[in-house]
Amino acid sequence: MPDRLSHRVLWALAGLTAIGIAVRFASLGVQSYHHDEVITVARVIPGSFTEMLGQVKASESNPPLYYVLAWVWAKLFGSGEVGLRSLTALFGAATVPVAFLIGRELASNRAGLVAAALVAVSPMLIWYSQEARSYALLVFFGALSLLFLARALRSGSGRDLGLWALASALALCSHYFAVFAVTIEALWLLVALRSRWRLVLPALLAVGAVGLALLPLILAQINPTHIGWIDHSPLSTRLFETGGSFLMGETGHVIAQPPRERYALIPALLIGIALLLVALRGSSRERGAAVLGLTLGVGVVLLASAAALVGRDYIVERNLLPALIPLLLAAAAGFAASGARRFGIALATVLCAYWLVFDVYVARTPNLQRPDFREVTERLGAPSGPRAIVTWTLAVDGIQLYLDHPSHRQYRGVIPIREIEVISKAVAPRRLPRVPTAFRRVGQLRLERLTLTSYVARSVQRVGVLALRDLRTGFGRNAVIVDGPRGRAAVGR
Repeated sequence: MPDRLSHRVLWALAGLTAIGIAVRFASLGVQSYHHDEVITVARVIPGSFTEMLGQVKASESNPPLYYVLAWVWAKLFGSGEVGLRSLTALFGAATVPVAFLIGRELASNRAGLVAAALVAVSPMLIWYSQEARSYALLVFFGALSLLFLARALRSGSGRDLGLWALASALALCSHYFAVFAVTIEALWLLVALRSRWRLVLPALLAVGAVGLALLPLILAQINPTHIGWIDHSPLSTRLFETGGSFLMGETGHVIAQPPRERYALIPALLIGIALLLVALRGSSRERGAAVLGLTLGVGVVLLASAAALVGRDYIVERNLLPALIPLLLAAAAGFAASGARRFGIALATVLCAYWLVFDVYVARTPNLQRPDFREVTERLGAPSGPRAIVTWTLAVDGIQLYLDHPSHRQYRGVIPIREIEVISKAVAPRRLPRVPTAFRRVGQLRLERLTLTSYVARSVQRVGVLALRDLRTGFGRNAVIVDGPRGRAAVGR
């Protein structure tokens, strides 16, 4: 049975929830929208409800639940960074008390409070609580599913099994990767509650029916261009990056930066000690909580990896978020192990303090944030003539969103332009991009992690798009945006 709730525990939980709310909302509008968020804001939710559902089917690779909620939310609070992101921030903050309930159900009040603290300040969970996408919903409903799994394992009641089925179905409607956690939980229920199969089977069938209902949408959404960039790096590399992101948030390729593994060393060490504590000094109940958490967390990664090897490879760190809450639960059981006494709690306090300081550091450090497309477009200003903006591929949508005049992406052909703006990495290349000789450099501006280099010709020149895409920017693949007067007069588009 769960420990009895005291006023002291409730006040501690309220404080941790308040911290979770504060760290998510305080910096909600600091960063500009990133690539996937721009798709949400500019393509999926602006039209009617029917148009939104059509866009989800045609241009997304996720289930519709988040977009339905975001469509309504944007009508009430707007589609600005704070207005729209507040939806996922609420789900992210609501995960904090759910984590407490999971830890309390499986281990103790102390384990629940440690789990709530870890969820409240986890850099990875904060990052995706501030993203206008479906990941915060995936984590929240995945956590609810785990909570009702734990309750069903204890009570065996049809009510808890029904709530597990409902939470699991909502998780599936949030993100397809929830299927891996739900599958493991379903198998656990089948084995642990085999004597109550008459209650278990309807719950499993209900979740299966939701999965089958989503299948036509999944088949309609299959599009290699949505995921073509994923397999540019080996699966092993992406799994390693997932581990770093779980420990320290998105500090690498997601923000077009080299990974910063050094930030993850202290969290990795502390969590490793926590797992040793629960193995050596934990009670049977605490060890059981850690085993369930590790089975779910590691199992999600293994199942997803197996699916990637035999089918389509969708493995990136954010898609593996269903594994994070169970893994944090296992760590919480170790920090709160009854045999560890104050030592475990002291280690958990160090980890939470480290993460909290890092969260503040991210909010104040542009190099650890999403690229600041708002400042980039402000510095670009309005073109005086037909202009080409050369930047890396994933920056195109963000720049176009924040430009206050019409623009379009040019894929091929020859375009008439008089200005070229090259957006490269913060440290400008030693050799300047080889722009056509008719263009001369008129300025270079450092924008925190980016460099903006401007070129102008005396008159309009006809330039090949492929030549512009080959300019040196320091990024993997470039793209070209065309704007300005006569900017749409392209040949061979």
